[in-house]
Amino acid sequence: MRSLLFVTADSERKLASGRRSGADALILDLEDSLAPSARPHGRSLARAALAGERGAQAWFVRINPLDGADALADLVAVLPARPDGIMLPKATPDRLRRLDHYLTALEAAHGIPQGATR
Repeated sequence: MRSLLFVTADSERKLASGRRSGADALILDLEDSLAPSARPHGRSLARAALAGERGAQAWFVRINPLDGADALADLVAVLPARPDGIMLPKATPDRLRRLDHYLTALEAAHGIPQGATR
């Protein structure tokens, strides 16, 4: 991957621009670029964007830190639409292990092969 483009997940216009950008990967941002009040809308738009035509781009979702309540809500909202991967901010070994547990459970719940989500 040569180019990564972070896209605010609560804007249909920005998501459409990201699709047309030519970037190798889009990172749908549910963390820093969204006010807490905008996160539910961002989750909904991110899931819809992931369910649409993706072309050759890889699609990742940057979730909120695992030490808050939003991270699990982010994962529950987007995993059914099968993002290519999850980007975890403020990662530590313990948080990575916890994310792995969440991803394993959510992949199983949605019939996604274990480990398919990078």
